[in-house]
Amino acid sequence: MLLGEPERTQADLNFRLFGFPVRVHPFFWLIAVLLGIRASPDASALVMWIVAVFVGVLVHELGHAFVMRWNGFYPGITLYGLGGMASYGQGAYGARSLGPWRQIGISFAGPAAGFLLAALVCAVLVISGTGVDAYWGLPLGLQLSPAGPIGSPLFTLFIHMILFVTVAYGILNLMPIYPLDGGHIARELFLMAMPRDGIRSSLILSMITAGAIAVLGIMRGSFFLGILFGYLALGSYNTLQRYQGRGPW
Repeated sequence: MLLGEPERTQADLNFRLFGFPVRVHPFFWLIAVLLGIRASPDASALVMWIVAVFVGVLVHELGHAFVMRWNGFYPGITLYGLGGMASYGQGAYGARSLGPWRQIGISFAGPAAGFLLAALVCAVLVISGTGVDAYWGLPLGLQLSPAGPIGSPLFTLFIHMILFVTVAYGILNLMPIYPLDGGHIARELFLMAMPRDGIRSSLILSMITAGAIAVLGIMRGSFFLGILFGYLALGSYNTLQRYQGRGPW
């Protein structure tokens, strides 16, 4: 979830994966630690959480990047803060025009890649006889976890974390809220249905949805979700005011 490319630092981790340049900003590790330190019982569990977040977010951005490359671009991936971004990079000769359905495909490819990883993990759990427990809980939606131990308790916890990051976060990412993937998808759908009023309608939906999740998060005791989605609701409100020519609140 990035609004723009962060500045490069000497502490960045840089590597290539499947031909894509990947940059990991130090704030990515910091936020992962802050998110996991309260829920992790010890240092080993915290490390597993950081690895799970890294894998989950990287797979998500790879989903975007692969579809971008299929459309003729040379994308790059940056992991930063609460998530990441896949930038289009330079378009190759013969790059395809990005109409609304291609834009939607690129936006949906990120969560879809996470869901695919979760499906593969669940398939292995079922084949191995461990099984999968599924339950629905607001505000994060569907959550999956191993139905029994898999080797060591620490590895079992790691699998649980991978499923949480790919599924629960993937569902949240599809909410019609800017700047999440669901917000971009909603914008394209609204613009196709009502070209003259699509952006305004998508911003109103973004503001209402983010506000509802913020309230629900606080009611469920998740002040992090309350603050995060309250901030996103305020961001959508300010963007709506600027779009309507009234200036920021």
